Amino acid sequence: MTPLGIALGLVTFTVIVAVHEFGHYLTARMLGMRVLEFAIGFGPKLFGVQRGEIEYNVRALPLGGYVRILGQDDFAIHQEGEGDPRAFTSRPWWAQAIVLIAGVTMNVILALLVLTIAFGTGGTAPTGDVRVVQVATGSPAEKAGVQVGDVVRAIDQKPITRSTDLVSYVRQKATGETEVTLQIDRNGRPVTPIKATPRAEPPEGEGPLGIKLEDVQGAVAVAPPQAFEQALQLSGDVVNQIAHLPAQLLAARTGGSDGPQVGGPIQIFAVAGQVAEFGLPTILKLIGVLSVNLAVLNIVPFPGLDGGRLLFVLIAGIFRKRLSPQMEAAIHAVGFVLLLALLVVVSISDIRRVVGG
Repeated sequence: MTPLGIALGLVTFTVIVAVHEFGHYLTARMLGMRVLEFAIGFGPKLFGVQRGEIEYNVRALPLGGYVRILGQDDFAIHQEGEGDPRAFTSRPWWAQAIVLIAGVTMNVILALLVLTIAFGTGGTAPTGDVRVVQVATGSPAEKAGVQVGDVVRAIDQKPITRSTDLVSYVRQKATGETEVTLQIDRNGRPVTPIKATPRAEPPEGEGPLGIKLEDVQGAVAVAPPQAFEQALQLSGDVVNQIAHLPAQLLAARTGGSDGPQVGGPIQIFAVAGQVAEFGLPTILKLIGVLSVNLAVLNIVPFPGLDGGRLLFVLIAGIFRKRLSPQMEAAIHAVGFVLLLALLVVVSISDIRRVVGG
């Protein structure tokens, strides 16, 4: 990790989390809840100002931020402001739900905004060409005649413009070891269609066909509508990857094959240092992708996350009865501890990856 990567990683974290918390802050105020504090960072207070009944503080650890709303203390047995008409828990269930969803909504808006700017300012973007960068020895692709540098145009007459589409299609066919037909350009010219049969159980580190692919990047500047469309597409790809992550991790665990890499804060700092070399559009794409990640993961109905809090609010709204604050506090506390444990495990993996161990 470089100093630039650490600085950019801290800024990225702070921007993404601050925007998320601003969503909670803004909707809480609009819906008549009492906001006690809006803070950038965590830990000891460095400086701040008091505006009316709200404290605006900058704290020592620049890792995001938080907003404190009266009555919304997930880990306290005796919650401050209980019974106050402006407390979070005193407002209607739908108002509580709006405040909880607002953070995720702001992250989605941030992601679409910065990704649209990135795609529209002449940065790099996929050209639609999917190129073969490696062919494993003895693999079906090598036996069929696929070469490094080949550009895959179609598979079984289905046009290919993204490597993920090709990978997904081949994995489906690999379950039955069904032959596929690749239409390939070589040195700028089409070659005779190549037939190969993907393997259901490829060697570790290899895919069903035994090839590694890349989405060819090029300098692209597009009009705002097209840039927004590309932002939507990339955001959808991120959501799709996260949705398939549990199954991929489970398959890797049970099958012994390499699973998808999962990174934490340390890995983000490392990546931030790398993307900084490619200019502002690439940095904006990193912010956008991470913002989508935070939105999706935070809406998962797990204790300690906004999705977990939202689940309790919806249950209370449906059954007209809230779970006891003591029980909620205990459940959220356990969830928070589990999340911290996961963060530690992922961070250890990050350290090993960074140092090469």
